[in-house]
Amino acid sequence: MCGILGGNLFKTNDDMKNGLTSMMHRGTDGNTILSFKNNMKLSHNRLSIQDLSEKADQPIPSEDERYWIAFNGELWKSTFKKFDKKLRSKYNFKTEKSDTELLLYILIDNIDNLEPIMNEIEGMFSFALYDKKEDKTILGRDFMGRLPFYYYYNNIGFLFSSEVKGLTESIDDLKYYHIDKGSPWKPSEYKEKEVIKIVETGTLLRFESDKTFKGYKKTESVWFDFKPNPFDIKHLTGYYPRTEEEFNLYENEDKGIDYYSSEFKRLLEEAVDDEMIADVPICTILSGGIDSTIISYILSKKLKKQGKRLTAYVVNVNKKRKTKVKDDLYYATLAAELFDIDLKVINYDEIDVKRKLVHSIWASETHKWTQVSPAVIQLALAWQIRKDGFKVVFGGEGADEIFASYGDVKRFCWHKPIWYHQKRVNLINNLHKSNLIRTNKAMMYGGEVELRTPFINKKVIDFGLRIPTKYRDDKEGTGQRMKYVLRKAFEKEIGSLNEELLWRPKKTFQVGAHSDFLKQPIWKEKIADIFKKLFIEKDDNKEIRELLAQGQSGHNRGSITETTID
Repeated sequence: MCGILGGNLFKTNDDMKNGLTSMMHRGTDGNTILSFKNNMKLSHNRLSIQDLSEKADQPIPSEDERYWIAFNGELWKSTFKKFDKKLRSKYNFKTEKSDTELLLYILIDNIDNLEPIMNEIEGMFSFALYDKKEDKTILGRDFMGRLPFYYYYNNIGFLFSSEVKGLTESIDDLKYYHIDKGSPWKPSEYKEKEVIKIVETGTLLRFESDKTFKGYKKTESVWFDFKPNPFDIKHLTGYYPRTEEEFNLYENEDKGIDYYSSEFKRLLEEAVDDEMIADVPICTILSGGIDSTIISYILSKKLKKQGKRLTAYVVNVNKKRKTKVKDDLYYATLAAELFDIDLKVINYDEIDVKRKLVHSIWASETHKWTQVSPAVIQLALAWQIRKDGFKVVFGGEGADEIFASYGDVKRFCWHKPIWYHQKRVNLINNLHKSNLIRTNKAMMYGGEVELRTPFINKKVIDFGLRIPTKYRDDKEGTGQRMKYVLRKAFEKEIGSLNEELLWRPKKTFQVGAHSDFLKQPIWKEKIADIFKKLFIEKDDNKEIRELLAQGQSGHNRGSITETTID
C-alpha cells in the first residue's frame, strides 16, 4: 500500500512536496518525486510489503525508460502464477519479485488493448502509467475500488492523487465538498464547484497531449461493470436484472443450501490464501462479529500450518463496561480462546474519541458521522498494530454487502426477492464510496497499515451475487438469521466450538465499539464544521490545523528525493 501523486498542473516542486507530505502516512519506505518534460511530475510514497529491496522503490521505469509506473496496492499470488514466468522470459526485469514491475510489464505487453487484460489481473490496485515518448498518462483502478484514487482535469492539464488532501494541499484554490445526498450543505449550491473527481472502479482514464488545442484531452473506458445496461439476457453478463423477467432468468437454478455454503467456504478460503502474499508479518482485526471471526479463523488455521500463531486486535471504548456485556470485546475474547489467537485489546474511551475527532475527519476525508465514527476507532487500531511491527492486517469488510445484511434492507427489501438482489448489487457497487475507502484511509493514517479484505475477492463476489435469494435468511425470506449461507458454511467448524459466536446478532462497528454517540445532532454538526474548515475554507482553519498538528508528532516522516528525467 502506497501513495501516488502526479500530473502537470503543479506550479512548483514545493507545491507537489506539500501534497506528497500530506500523504506521508501512506508510506515512508521510499519517497520520490520525478520531473519530466512538459511539466509532468510523478511521485510516490512507498510502504514496502512485497520485495523490500530498494530496487523495488517507485516510480519504476521500463528497461528503455519509455514507460514509468507508480503503483498503489498489491497483486495476489494468482496473478504471479499467471504472468510472472511468462513475462520474465520476454522482458528484462530489474527486481526479483516486485508486483509493481510485474504490473508494469503486464500493461506494456498489452498496451494497444488494455481493457481485456485488466480483468485477468487479481489484486487491489490503483496505478498511473506514464508514456514519456507520447506524453500520455493512463490511470487505472481495480474492479472494486479497494483503494482511493482521485483526479482533477481542466483541459489544460490534470492532477491525480491517492487521497483528496494530496490535491488540496498542492493547489491553493482546489477545494473538496464531498457532495452527495447526505451533505450538510445544499448540493445545488456547491455541486458545480466540485472539481475533484473519483477515478471510477473498473475504468481506465487516459490523458493525451493535444497539440491542436495546446492542452490535454481525457478519455475513459470501462473494463468492468456490475450493472451493464441493457442487461444481457442471453449471456447473463452483469449482475443487475432490471425486470422480473430478467430476474427469473438470472436466478434460474437452485443447487441447494449445502452446495452454496460449501462452495462459498472453499472460495473464501482460497481468497484468504491468495491475499496472504507478503514479505512482512500479517495480523487481523477481530471485532467478534461473524465476518472478522471467520477471516480470523481461516488465517489462524493457515498460520498454524506454518508453525505461527495469529495476532488479532480489538478496540474497547468502554473501559468501565460490565464484564458480562456482550459487545465486541466479549465475542472477540471468546473467538481468540477458541482459535488460540493472541488477542491484543486496545482500550479507548469517549475522551480519546473526541480528542481524535479532527484526525478522523482529516484521515477519512468525509463529513458523515457513520464514517467518521468508526474511523476514530480504526486510527487507534492502526497505531497499535504498526507499533507492534505489523504492516498488513486482514478484515471482514464486504460480507455485509454480499449478503445485504443491513437493517434497512431487512425492513424495506427483504419481502421482494428482486429488490433484495438489486440492493446487494448496489451495495457492492458502491462500497468504494463508503466503508471500504474510509477503512483504507484510516488504517493508513493511523499507522501506515495496509488492510486486506478477502470477502471482496472477485471470485467470492461473483459467486456470492449468484446465490439464490431464497437463502438470504434461514427461512427463505421470513427468518431472522441474516448471512445464512455464510454462517452455514462454517457451522461444522466454528459452530461446533461455539454456536453463540457463529449466530451472534449483527452490530454495526461503531455500536459494538461504543463510539456511536457521534450520531447526536451536536456532534454531526461539529463534524460538518471541521470538514468544511479543512477541505473548503482552507484559509480559515488555523485553530483546526494546530490541533491536527499536535497529534501528528508520532507519524514517521520520510525524506523526499527529487530527480529530473530527460
